[in-house]
Amino acid sequence: MELGKIQNLKVARIKDFGAYLTDGNEDVLLPIKEVPKGTEVGNEIEVFIYRDSKDRLISTTRHPKLLVGEVGRLIVKSTTKIGAFLDIGLERDVLLPFKESVGTIKEGDEVLVYLYEDKSHRLAASAKVY
Repeated sequence: MELGKIQNLKVARIKDFGAYLTDGNEDVLLPIKEVPKGTEVGNEIEVFIYRDSKDRLISTTRHPKLLVGEVGRLIVKSTTKIGAFLDIGLERDVLLPFKESVGTIKEGDEVLVYLYEDKSHRLAASAKVY
């Protein structure tokens, strides 16, 4: 399973809270609100893999604004002591750490960034694209 990428995974089992998808080696949850109607065990579903607020792998059928390795413009939703959070088009925003930013960034700004997987295996953005 590749973090930050869109891939086709098979439905391994269905529970009340969602469907578990597999690549043959690893399983990931697709929350029930994202499971297409009529989904059955064995079906393939195209999903994007990211980490939830508890750092667990999770999948979504929504397509983010950027995939790992891509460059694009994202809107700053908020800033904190550690960096800026950017709207990637999912329930969870992506962090642009201050050490990866260029210039002053404030809420509402549109920033050109590169999406990557950081050393703690989470999605992050860098404004150092040149």
